[in-house]
Amino acid sequence: MKRFERKLEIGLANLRSFGKLSFTPKQLFYEFCRVNSLPIGLEPKIAAAVFGLSAIPSIFIAKQSQTKAIGLLTASAAVLGTLALFRTIPHTLKPPISWNEFENLLSIYLRNNEISELLEIENEVEFLNEFPSDLMLFGLPRILICESDEIAQMLRANDFHLETPCAVLSLRETTPLNNAFQQMLSRAETPQVFFLHDAGSQGFSLISNLRQTLELNEEIPLRSIGLRPVHARRLHLFARKTQNNFQVNLDDFAYLTDGEKRWLGRGFTAEVSAISPARLQRVLRRIILGLEIPSNNWQITLPPKKLGFM
Repeated sequence: MKRFERKLEIGLANLRSFGKLSFTPKQLFYEFCRVNSLPIGLEPKIAAAVFGLSAIPSIFIAKQSQTKAIGLLTASAAVLGTLALFRTIPHTLKPPISWNEFENLLSIYLRNNEISELLEIENEVEFLNEFPSDLMLFGLPRILICESDEIAQMLRANDFHLETPCAVLSLRETTPLNNAFQQMLSRAETPQVFFLHDAGSQGFSLISNLRQTLELNEEIPLRSIGLRPVHARRLHLFARKTQNNFQVNLDDFAYLTDGEKRWLGRGFTAEVSAISPARLQRVLRRIILGLEIPSNNWQITLPPKKLGFM
């Protein structure tokens, strides 16, 4: 238990380093997994910094033997370059601990400790069916619908809906989409509805009939910004294997590569919760507001944002 507490507190410190941030138990679980897993390779920036430091002794060695200095630099470059290369290889990770085991240990920890930022996820959210009449006079430009109840509640707890501005709802809360939201969307000049889902067969199975599920007007654009297997692998997210009981024809999704279809066919699922909550909000804000991707020479090249989430 003490080892669990030590690792958990490191994970909490990582999450708190982003400032005031509320997070779900699942997001804390994945942060705990990151703390408990050894990274494969080194980040390119870290490898470059270590190489720079390793070059300092070579300066002094070069005064005695240039051959030894060159050999030291070559060996250092080879080792660090290999570690940096390993870091860029797409892959997903297996959680070092099961969710059920973590949940049990966390409940024991919370008996004597308080985590003020940890959200208590409500399974039955009482959702308003009526709105003030004056609110109905305004247009609502954007709605973000989340497959996960937890993610929707986390975004609202962090005032994401106020900062964007964008209504944030879970799929359960929008089955079907409340008529009041439909009316406010119709009054907006360029309304948009976004759907955020996990990288898994269940998430993709929801997309095919999503407009009918929501009973959404055909004139309102509906865009999937769900997590894709390629993103999960590039970001080295934790993934779990599940029973693939969802009826979905992956050939209907032209933007999925053959490798992604095989990954999904094997029953893998990577949850949106596996992404750092600070990064999740940053990327969602960029996509929903239509902001440009920051130029970064170190950034891994990913598919166009119109084809997926990250």
